[in-house]
Amino acid sequence: MSYNNIDTPHFDFPFQLSSAGAKVVEQDTIDDIADCVVVTLLTHVGWRDEVPSFGVPDFAMRKQPLNADNIDQILSSQEPRALFIVNEQMDQVDHLIDRVNVGLSIVQKGSA
Repeated sequence: MSYNNIDTPHFDFPFQLSSAGAKVVEQDTIDDIADCVVVTLLTHVGWRDEVPSFGVPDFAMRKQPLNADNIDQILSSQEPRALFIVNEQMDQVDHLIDRVNVGLSIVQKGSA
């Protein structure tokens, strides 16, 4: 998307740079909010020196189930522009696989 069509550009995730410039999305759209949620899920608590409480706990090697309600609460506290539906399901064949799906919708456009 070019800057010409966007009032308030935010870098898209993952960051992409071409001869036309960086790919951007409009602030407070579903694409922008989804990018923020993905970045939150990819960041472990303590990884950012500026905001050590940002992100999610490292779920690797955790006892399953992971508790979808807890994940919902973590995401909701860090991204107030979104309403989440988080569900979790253990694989029926391999009980070491736990699938967590996160769905989101916009709560309110233009919030800070």
